[in-house]
Amino acid sequence: MKTAFRKFEYNRYSSNNYCPCGKSNKDGKFATERGFKGQAVGHCHSCQKDFWNDSETIVKPYEIKQEDVPVYCTPDTQDLIDKFDTELKSDFAKFLIRTFGESTAVEVVKMYYLGVLDSVHGTDPNSDVIFWQLDIQRNLRAGKIMRYNDKGKRQNYINWWHSISKANCQLNQYFFGGHLIAAVNKPIAIVESEKTACLMSVFNPAFLWIACGNAGGLQDFKCESISKYDVTLFPDHNQYDNWKSVADKWEFEISKDC
Repeated sequence: MKTAFRKFEYNRYSSNNYCPCGKSNKDGKFATERGFKGQAVGHCHSCQKDFWNDSETIVKPYEIKQEDVPVYCTPDTQDLIDKFDTELKSDFAKFLIRTFGESTAVEVVKMYYLGVLDSVHGTDPNSDVIFWQLDIQRNLRAGKIMRYNDKGKRQNYINWWHSISKANCQLNQYFFGGHLIAAVNKPIAIVESEKTACLMSVFNPAFLWIACGNAGGLQDFKCESISKYDVTLFPDHNQYDNWKSVADKWEFEISKDC
């Protein structure tokens, strides 16, 4: 007898905001069967229940206990345009100039849409870099604000654009450089820091370099979005074992080279 395999919608949260068991699907635990977007048909990895169309386990919509849907941060694209570091004013951009020269620095800034923050927090103007996070569909998710000196040394300062702009929302991060995934036909290399991604894009252009932002930044919802691509993880030296478990789970390659 031939076994039938069920297929599921790619974007779990947008397919169904809630699991039929009543829990919010913001973490993507409920997988909607393909062709049933917006309907409570699929499998929940949280409650471990099946809700198939040909089963009596389907829960009627009026029986679902609704939860509050969080308001995610979605910065206006105009923010990215207004803060785009066209004149290489940030100290991070100046570090890129010192390292690669002005023409290559311009290419890196343009490729990753690097921004610069004006002095809204009482420090030296035009010093902080904004690492914008755009997803594969080029939706603007977040702006991570960091401070470097012109020698590339990170200073003890991190902020977020939604905090600067006083937005009342929940952070919904993605990979730094994620907007390049669908447009650039190269194998993907993931590192921890945005700075490393920028540098490696010049040092080893055979890969598309993106960053997860921190040692624990390889969450399932991020990894699932790139599971169909050729991905290699380049962890920091003290994170190899932790990232190896992620590589094994998602069938990514992993390297000690970085």
